[in-house]
Amino acid sequence: MTRTAAFILACLISTSLQAQTVVRPDPPLDVNRARVRDVLLVLRDSLNAIDAAAGRLQRDSRQTSAASLVSRARVMRDACGSSARAVDPARTTVIGARVVGTTGARRRLDMVRGLDVLSGELAHCRSEFASMGEAGQGERVRDYGNDRAARIQSALRAYERTLSRFLGTMGIKIEPLGAGASPLAG
Repeated sequence: MTRTAAFILACLISTSLQAQTVVRPDPPLDVNRARVRDVLLVLRDSLNAIDAAAGRLQRDSRQTSAASLVSRARVMRDACGSSARAVDPARTTVIGARVVGTTGARRRLDMVRGLDVLSGELAHCRSEFASMGEAGQGERVRDYGNDRAARIQSALRAYERTLSRFLGTMGIKIEPLGAGASPLAG
């Protein structure tokens, strides 16, 4: 067999072997990282409720009745209040999290600061939408609610960037349910 034929045969075999690569799952998280992940996911899920409520408010602001807008403001108030209650446990857990190196310590400090900023934004959101949620405030919600909803969404995006950097430093991957490796891959 010539060298050329052997080379071609090796290339053909390696191509078929590449298609059979085994995807192994990530190793399980240690207790420290699992606790951090769980607490931060509770907060993240509560923030998703704010995002959804803000989207509905913005979508319906020009077409819906004043009474419906007041109802949307109350939903925003409740969502902001619920998320605000989830910030303190998250902050306490992040402060107590074990991190490695100066980058980890810096990301943890950034995360604590991000949680503090988020807490202030949520308190402001709750108080503003509480006053807009009173009877007869529908036109105020129509005029001012959109702007305030956009501001809180901007604060949520800033927090999400901080969260992503912190989780990356901690080695925590967040995937949607069912988004693991395909059973056909292994």
